[in-house]
Amino acid sequence: IKPGWWSNRDQRLLDDLENSLTTVIYQDKETDTEQLELPEVLKKLGLILKRGLTRDMTKTLNIRPAVSDIIARVNDIIKAAEKDRNQKLLVIVDGLDRHDLRTALEMFASPLLTELECHIIYTIPISLRYSPSFRQPMESFQCLDLYNLPVFQCDWPTATLRDRNSGPTSTANKVGRDILKSVITKRLAKINETDLFTPDALELLSEKSGGVIRDLIRLARGACQVALKKKKEYVDTTIAKEAIQEERKAYTINDYHFPELATVHETGRLTTNTHHLPKQGDVVICDELLQNKYVLGYYGDHTWFDVHPIIIEDLEQWQASQNSGAGNREQGTGNRESGIGNRE
Repeated sequence: IKPGWWSNRDQRLLDDLENSLTTVIYQDKETDTEQLELPEVLKKLGLILKRGLTRDMTKTLNIRPAVSDIIARVNDIIKAAEKDRNQKLLVIVDGLDRHDLRTALEMFASPLLTELECHIIYTIPISLRYSPSFRQPMESFQCLDLYNLPVFQCDWPTATLRDRNSGPTSTANKVGRDILKSVITKRLAKINETDLFTPDALELLSEKSGGVIRDLIRLARGACQVALKKKKEYVDTTIAKEAIQEERKAYTINDYHFPELATVHETGRLTTNTHHLPKQGDVVICDELLQNKYVLGYYGDHTWFDVHPIIIEDLEQWQASQNSGAGNREQGTGNRESGIGNRE
């Protein structure tokens, strides 16, 4: 909370909020509610909202009325602050995209998140955005998609989107890549460094970012660190590949992921196939792939999906092993048939 956001604050409203928080916070033995300043009060509010929307808490404590009272007190503060500043407040709640799909769905299915009377922006997990279970809760929100820049072309027929021959290609998307490269060059220009990356290295880093700006910056930073370690004055493709390989280590692909990755890469569409996990039960595999950025979403005239380029070689190796295994099995069958013929 920025200093001075509410210059003529009403202490009575803050006291009312603190009292409403105390009715729930006292259940937490580690919580000290004495002398809470406003930022700390709102931190406690975030804790209570989170706990009030989780299954474990509601099993033992019916806090819905208390949370409603807390929200009413916060709305009183919002009205007073907006009147004092003569402008609307905007609240940005970051970090909710880090929750698993099940927890996020419970949170956003609750009407509590829409009861604060101000402009508010929530981040959500990407898998929740495309989950069929979120369609009804989504009606309470205006969803703003943050687009990934495509680094490859995706072919769709003009007559119908059901053509099975359509999907992602290996053809570079020049427009998307040029924008990504400009992000790096413009940052370098600010420090008067225009030749730090060779054109080929910049092209490779843009491709392997998958069009995700955060991944692009991390790859570029990693490449600079490799160059410094090797005492090089610039980043070439060799250094870029080493940085990409290091970043690739952060991705752990399970065996049951590969068939879905192959399908998405071939068709540009998500599947609804599930896999049973001991602690989570049946999970939609593509939801997990989206959440972990193994699969990325792209938008334009239509929505399509593709495998993150940084793991495409893993997918190709898996496909090669599958084809090799199938060939060996066919050869073995042929040998057995030949043996039978000889015995006859």
